[in-house]
Amino acid sequence: MLAFACGERPKPAAPPIASQSSVAATLLEDFESPEIGAVAWAADPHADAGPWGDEGAYHARRGVHAPPAFRASVRFGKGGWLTAESSTRTPDRPWSRLFGVAKDPAGGNNHVLRIASVDHTDATIVRPTAPLPDRYRISLRVGFASFGDGLPGKNGYDGGETAEPWSSDDATEQNGFYWLTILDAVPGPHNNTWIHHHRKVVIDSDNHYPPWMEMWNGREFFASGEHPIMMFALDGHGRDDDRIGTPFLSWSAGAWQPSGEIRAADAYLPGHWYDVAIERDGDLRTLEIRGTFRFGGARTYRATIDAAARGVFHHAGYPDYFMFGDPHTNYYEGEVYYDDVRLDVPR
Repeated sequence: MLAFACGERPKPAAPPIASQSSVAATLLEDFESPEIGAVAWAADPHADAGPWGDEGAYHARRGVHAPPAFRASVRFGKGGWLTAESSTRTPDRPWSRLFGVAKDPAGGNNHVLRIASVDHTDATIVRPTAPLPDRYRISLRVGFASFGDGLPGKNGYDGGETAEPWSSDDATEQNGFYWLTILDAVPGPHNNTWIHHHRKVVIDSDNHYPPWMEMWNGREFFASGEHPIMMFALDGHGRDDDRIGTPFLSWSAGAWQPSGEIRAADAYLPGHWYDVAIERDGDLRTLEIRGTFRFGGARTYRATIDAAARGVFHHAGYPDYFMFGDPHTNYYEGEVYYDDVRLDVPR
């Protein structure tokens, strides 16, 4: 299904895991009648989430302590297979402003999920309630993102936000969201350092200015942080930097780029829907995004990596969890829509 701007919604595409002969199980949440219970904010105990957690050893050594915050969590979907979790420093803010079912922004009668961060200190993610098997395909629709633009100015923020207390950096230089990613631990809202140390393979966008990445325009790479689509794996053979984790293995220009080269595959168009998927078939991991792009037009970007051979970070011996939304409690402000979250498990 290519990106579209209005009208009817096609049914989710069948899973194309090349080696599977049939699908043993499928779970689908289309947000037409989601079973979501009542949710209330509770004081965040800042439970131990390892050295990079909000009160983790890395931050404690630097004299940094997490501010008072509040969390809400709920299971939903058939049998509660999905979990949504939010964090805020504003407990009188209704949870529905961060997570809720809405009419499709493309029009028609379809219903979709809206995830929003009113302030950059808000964060909301969706994850599976249980870890994923060794073979799976997780797919969903993502679109109509409004998390900055990567241009000079406020970049989607109110202005003046910082990444405190975990960093004194200007938060407005980066704004974005996760289309879909695989982590090695139970996902949840945390400071951005925690997220950086738990990623395996990722499709995400970080609108930033001044630009610190290169984008492929079909002819050459050029410096740009305007609506980038990043498809990358984490290089487990690279040096693990305290602040940013291990280096990127970026996929762009039809190939996996050298370790540490941060390169975007293309740029997304804000008023469009896209189909996104991540597959795991043993050691093979595949990232896919399909839609209409700024430079490539209507097409599919699909990249497969042998995670064992390339040493993808924590590929083996650690669980897989998918995550989408805005996980950062000290960055990102805006909204994005999701639909048709589907998990296929082959025989």
